[in-house]
Amino acid sequence: MAFADTIQGLASRANVKVVRQSESYVQCVMGLPGGRTQMIHLLEGGDLARHQVVRISTPVTELPPGALPAEVAEGLLKANSTFKIGAFEIVEQGGKRILMFSHNMILDRLEPDELVLILAALATTGDEWEKKLGSGADVF
Repeated sequence: MAFADTIQGLASRANVKVVRQSESYVQCVMGLPGGRTQMIHLLEGGDLARHQVVRISTPVTELPPGALPAEVAEGLLKANSTFKIGAFEIVEQGGKRILMFSHNMILDRLEPDELVLILAALATTGDEWEKKLGSGADVF
């Protein structure tokens, strides 16, 4: 079964609306308190010991060109150690550098209730950091 088909079936059982972008990429938008939303990307993440991995991520803020100042990079790494799930990463998208908050899961072991928990945790954390690091606007 194709990655996107598996995600769509799991999301359906979890009552989560997703939009298939390609065979290896599915999106959803999570509603948050105060009318805010957060875009979540679910991408094929390769395999680990013959188990398919799903990479779940949400954008936090667009980064300026060039290297991050050392104190910012250190702050993000220190923040990574405080999260129960997920971590920051930098991704190049359309010529832009985006700070993402991401988490990998073994897809064939993922249950609908776990998917909802992970999506909610990533959306909430991503939005909190979007408010801290961005303009405060609900961009993503």
